[in-house]
Amino acid sequence: MAFPAGGATPPRATPSWHRSRGAGSPRPQPLDRGGTRLARRGRWFVLAGLIAAGAWSLTAAEPSPKPRGLWFWSKPGSPYGSVNVLGNPAREDEALASFARWNVRRLYGSYGALPVEAPERVAAWNRRLHEAGVRSLTLFSDGGALSGSGRERFLREVEERVLAFNAARTDPRERFDGIALDVEPHALPVWKTTTGEGRRALMEEFVAMCGALRARLDARGGRDLPLSAALAYWLDRLPPDGRVAWQTAADRDDWFARLGKSVPVISLMAYERSAPAAILDAVAWERAHFSGRVITALRARMGVEWQTLSDLARVLPEVEATSTDGVDLENYELLRRAEQPDRSG
Repeated sequence: MAFPAGGATPPRATPSWHRSRGAGSPRPQPLDRGGTRLARRGRWFVLAGLIAAGAWSLTAAEPSPKPRGLWFWSKPGSPYGSVNVLGNPAREDEALASFARWNVRRLYGSYGALPVEAPERVAAWNRRLHEAGVRSLTLFSDGGALSGSGRERFLREVEERVLAFNAARTDPRERFDGIALDVEPHALPVWKTTTGEGRRALMEEFVAMCGALRARLDARGGRDLPLSAALAYWLDRLPPDGRVAWQTAADRDDWFARLGKSVPVISLMAYERSAPAAILDAVAWERAHFSGRVITALRARMGVEWQTLSDLARVLPEVEATSTDGVDLENYELLRRAEQPDRSG
């Protein structure tokens, strides 16, 4: 739905923690209601100002009964990158107002080395997220984790940026709630040059990486941190249509079964599709066969999947009506630039 151009404030999405929690997710801590009253007023003041200034004339779909997820990349060269948002009160307010508009209740945040170099800044951001009813999952996307030497470096980074960071926080609202992976084998240069068997080997490295991460977390005090992973929707296809040389359907099924032992939630990237039927068809196999949750991921790229932001807003409720585990959106920067097409950012 679209709100009147006269500046009416959109209805506030009520946080719904019990619906957003997946298997193994930590129970959220009680919020300090009295201490957040002024912060809430400030956020709505910023949102009202944005609307009145005409910065946002097109709105998201009305709040969904299912919480949504959103990728939030570091993007040092963008005003919408996490490294340029955290610690900037005005940009943080704008981000939180955007999350409320789109009913975002899971944030996959890529913060680079900030949890080590500026831990207080990250802790304050996590606290603001939790006060707004948003779960904070830290995001890792280094493809080097698929190799032996790169994997150990990746695991050390997780220990420093997640486990050590969480252990140092006395306020549970300042901690990360989980870890999201966007390590895509098909994004590696070797994917384009190798054979189908080579791609199958990369898929094996991916599931091994997830298993190693789960084991490291369990051994170092992170047993309560759930994992989620982004996957391309077409990885399940068998030869000759698929790009991965699965030996048999049983080989493919076994891979997904082993993945599910470490990763209870996958975000299936149904990109480059805009019709609800096509989107749901892309995720149908995983929804029927994967043992955990299957979240449908859509990209907010104007001119590719959508001509206007209202197209995305219209399709979201249709997909959510059938996709029982909800929707993730890629990504914060794309949404903000689509909301403000006349601004250079």
